[in-house]
Amino acid sequence: MNIGILQTGKINSRIKDRFPTYPDMFRALLADKFQLTGNASARFTVFDVTAHHFPAQPDECDGYIITGSSAGVYEEHSWIAPLSHFINDCNAEKIPLVGICFGHQAIAYALGGEVVKFSGGWGAGNRVSAVQDSATLAHITGTSPEKSSIALPYFHQDQVTTVPPAATITVSDAFCPIGGFAIENHILTFQGHPEFDSEYLEALIDVRAESLGTSVTTQARNSINDGNDRHLVGQWIADFFTSHQPS
Repeated sequence: MNIGILQTGKINSRIKDRFPTYPDMFRALLADKFQLTGNASARFTVFDVTAHHFPAQPDECDGYIITGSSAGVYEEHSWIAPLSHFINDCNAEKIPLVGICFGHQAIAYALGGEVVKFSGGWGAGNRVSAVQDSATLAHITGTSPEKSSIALPYFHQDQVTTVPPAATITVSDAFCPIGGFAIENHILTFQGHPEFDSEYLEALIDVRAESLGTSVTTQARNSINDGNDRHLVGQWIADFFTSHQPS
């Protein structure tokens, strides 16, 4: 199984030498999860869409992950419109798509939802969200969530405020009511970052402390010790892709 990773951002330049790339973070998170699904042959192909490197056709890979980014989907970057076109093509052909943070926002924006810079400011650190629709998650991943809430690392200011038509909100909390959504059985998104380990999350909080402000920085640092469910969500993602594996 070949999973395409659409890379839409890079590690902050002040800490880039200390950590792997975003695609490598996803590889590290998911490799053993695919083995648990019995799909040890899963591999990953990276496309740097910020350099206009896109798959030739939506079916070039069996599915795609859209990564996080410091960019906003409403900003005038030359690669945003081609990415939106690609998302629409994948949606039309029912190619499995996973969107994480910016990827979550990009899918919503491309398919008719709304994304804004949240007036309430930054969300950073581990945050607990309610599993709002466990039936939809069970349907799209093929496994029962078995939890009424999940904790994930977050680092964002933009938020999806309106989901696309036919989307079902799956994860929600007071700060970010649309923390994830699904469309039919081929699109799965999360505002949180299951690919972020605690060391990277802490480094990112520290390097962005001035932008976050004292209160948010303190809360975010304190949340790191609370732990999270990133490996559980990683398994959901692997299960989602495996459920679409060509026979």
